[in-house]
Amino acid sequence: MITKSNWGGAQKHVFDLALESQKKGYRVAVAVGGRGILYDRLTESGIPTNSIGALARDIDLGKEALSLKDIFMTIRKERPDILHLHSPKAAGLGSFVGRVLGVKKIIYTVHGWPFNEDRSWHQKIAIAFFSWLTMMFATHTSVLSIKELGQARMFPFVIKKIRMIPVGIFSPKFLSQKDARIFIQSKTTEPIEKKTIIGTIAELHPNKGYIYTINALEKLVLKFPAFLFFIMSDGEQRQTLESLVKEKGLDKHVIFAGFVENAAQYLKGLSIFILPSVKEGLPYTIIEAGFAGLPVISTTVGGIPEIIDDMKSGILIQPKNPNEIAHALEFLLEHKEVQKEYGKALQEKVMNEFELSKMIESTIKLYEEKFQ
Repeated sequence: MITKSNWGGAQKHVFDLALESQKKGYRVAVAVGGRGILYDRLTESGIPTNSIGALARDIDLGKEALSLKDIFMTIRKERPDILHLHSPKAAGLGSFVGRVLGVKKIIYTVHGWPFNEDRSWHQKIAIAFFSWLTMMFATHTSVLSIKELGQARMFPFVIKKIRMIPVGIFSPKFLSQKDARIFIQSKTTEPIEKKTIIGTIAELHPNKGYIYTINALEKLVLKFPAFLFFIMSDGEQRQTLESLVKEKGLDKHVIFAGFVENAAQYLKGLSIFILPSVKEGLPYTIIEAGFAGLPVISTTVGGIPEIIDDMKSGILIQPKNPNEIAHALEFLLEHKEVQKEYGKALQEKVMNEFELSKMIESTIKLYEEKFQ
């Protein structure tokens, strides 16, 4: 079960686990909020999928009551031996209902602790409390990174429930650089032949730090005007970001491509990948960029430092810091040979450490542990 049915890292995680678990003989069903891309891909793959229409990320007491009812009906219908929950809302409601209905094993996979988001201190305290309640209701909590593991262990009475299972993915099938750039050119009237393409794949959400990147580009354009920032995604912040780009006079330098089907296949058309997140778990997109051999600029949040070795396979910066973003971009633009070195080093690391088979093996092992 997962809160949103769009197509981000957590949704890819659910999709891969559902398909691979089914291949290994499990009877699998999935519940999602709404009928987005994840819902479509699961049903197309023959996975029974339940849409819980009222389940959404934002808090709404009326919708929460409806969601609770629908989750209760769904779990009672499916009668699972294992209830695997992803994202805070689905996990909070689902773990409670699972306990009420006597589900034997309830696993909560944390895709970045929500109390790490940019919120007021009293909101963070409330979210931390509900995160702890969710862990108490769950029989197991799975985290994706060492940092999240350390934060989980700070909560009382849950240490024995915690496991760390890092993300793993299949290497995407990439288009050639030439074909990928043909696609990028199709999204803009600006000629791209002599330009450096800086790109990203991440939902247009405040957690992803796009505002800080756009402010950094305002500084960058004064010294390096021959670049494009290519964004392959959509989301709630798009209108705000488009207005900011226009305000900064960056219309010819920033391309909003919207949602792009199988966006990772175009990564070889980029020169540099950037993910300036304020909050993360262990992001798929950086691993995909690594498989593509791209140098990456990203922040020191969540499990990102466990993927990127600073100044060896990419550049790590502090979150919410346009100056650091601008300096990192300037450094890579000035040192083309370093771009290649960092890309090769990251490619070697992700190929060795983030294979899908390892994640599936560890998850199946958790499924098959003796039920408590």
